[in-house]
Amino acid sequence: MLRARSSRLLPLVTLLSTTLALACGKGEEKPAEKAEEAKTDEAKTDEVKRDPDTSLDKVATATDLSGPVPPETSMVFFTIDGALIPVGCFNKDKNKLGAGKECLALAPEGASVYLKSAYSDQLDTIGAPKNALCEPGVEKPTSLSTPATDSGAAFDWAASPKSAGRGVVSIPAESWDDALIKFSDDEKKAVKEAIAKINGATADQETNMHQAASLDLDGDGKDERVFSAYVVNPRDTARYLFSGVFVAPGGDVSGLLLVEKTKTNSEIFKLRAAADLNGDGRRELWINAAFDEGGGDRMYQWKGSAFEPLGKWTCGM
Repeated sequence: MLRARSSRLLPLVTLLSTTLALACGKGEEKPAEKAEEAKTDEAKTDEVKRDPDTSLDKVATATDLSGPVPPETSMVFFTIDGALIPVGCFNKDKNKLGAGKECLALAPEGASVYLKSAYSDQLDTIGAPKNALCEPGVEKPTSLSTPATDSGAAFDWAASPKSAGRGVVSIPAESWDDALIKFSDDEKKAVKEAIAKINGATADQETNMHQAASLDLDGDGKDERVFSAYVVNPRDTARYLFSGVFVAPGGDVSGLLLVEKTKTNSEIFKLRAAADLNGDGRRELWINAAFDEGGGDRMYQWKGSAFEPLGKWTCGM
């Protein structure tokens, strides 16, 4: 009896086991199918999260500044004020540095140009002549337009051709920020003494450091120190007894060289960038002068124990 009863239950148990197995496995995907679905979901999530304007893909793509550089090619360095103002250039055919009008032929309409600010850069093309914002009423413009500057985009400087941008070094704003500027007591003392030699009336007055920057100007591996300083006129605090820019070759403040000093006792100076215009390994200085009514720009070439301007101040200074 027991054997017969057991034999009748066996098919039923087998059937139940099979049914349960099918129920538990219903809808189960194969491992390969699961992996493929996971990849699809990940791709969808990535599309949602990644912003093309902020993703690392864009950051990793550097602006293309390939091409010849001086002395293999001519170049023009511009400051920007609503248009490109030529403040320095190198003419390869004449092997000569220049500024202003003599630079215009080296940046013809349609030529490439590299635009740079502290926060962005881009490539553009030279357009037709155009007055800069600081040159209203000039009948024959000596500044140049570009599509980007015409649209109101703000940049600090430009170089043409684009490859020439590789030889330009921007000076960080922290070098003239009162809260971030760094200089030693010995440096300030040396600047004060150098100013007193130029104008003895400053000896008993406070010397104010407006800028202190470090960069290698002559390619010898040693940073020069650049200082802008001023002394307020105690009888007229809106004017200066002295204002000017000095360079300490190799950082040695015992041999300070004067780059420029005020002629009107109203302007204050700062170094904005340095550019090797002719490829000789020594960078020219872009100095900006500012006063209450405006300002201007000029480039200086380091020649032996002195600095010489390449042209006149821009913006009618």
